[in-house]
Amino acid sequence: MSVKHADTIDGMGIEDATNTLVFLITDPYTWLIEESDHLDAFRKKINNYYGYIESKGYKKQYGDREFKGFRIEAVMKYMWTKNANDFFLAGKRALKEKGVEFRFTLAQGDASK
Repeated sequence: MSVKHADTIDGMGIEDATNTLVFLITDPYTWLIEESDHLDAFRKKINNYYGYIESKGYKKQYGDREFKGFRIEAVMKYMWTKNANDFFLAGKRALKEKGVEFRFTLAQGDASK
């Protein structure tokens, strides 16, 4: 799964220390071609994740467990563009207003290589 599969959750888990349900978006694609399509894929994926949170779709997996917070984390293989950075910052602000944290980071390489 990846950012281009808007209707699937790439990963989901609980950060026990904060009782936060964390949703992962993986992005293995370069930003060199079709930036607008890449951003559109992120928009769709983030909106679907938020809809899943809002509808409490996670209850199917976690039952009646209550969470103190929700976070969406986008992890990218390649450095994003300035336009993407602006998009992510705007998304971060919009999600924060809805009670969801958003983080975006560059994946770390394998240190053993």
